[in-house]
Amino acid sequence: MRTGRNMVLGFDAATVAGVLSASESRHALSTITSAGYAQLGHVTNTAQPVVNNGVVVTLDGGSQWTVTGTSYLSRLTLSADSAVAAPAGSTVSMTVDGEPTAIEPGGDYSGAITLTVS
Repeated sequence: MRTGRNMVLGFDAATVAGVLSASESRHALSTITSAGYAQLGHVTNTAQPVVNNGVVVTLDGGSQWTVTGTSYLSRLTLSADSAVAAPAGSTVSMTVDGEPTAIEPGGDYSGAITLTVS
């Protein structure tokens, strides 16, 4: 029997922009027949809270993550010289288990983490 696995994303001296998140995947077609086998790879991923497997993000070595949309994680760890930011003109905020939480350099957060951009 195979058990679930976390998605673990580690960044060292990196700049990343986008949504890092748990998601739900849905096929483009509700029914795929043998004639439409090529559609198996056509899916839409929609960010959603972590359900079964965790999403673990670690920023080290001065890494910066610019969050561009709502992201759902189970753990976020930042080195003292790394940061989470929003695109210019926006702000990023975080809740952990539903509680507003400041994103601090050197922070280590776990639980139901939601990052939003406004």
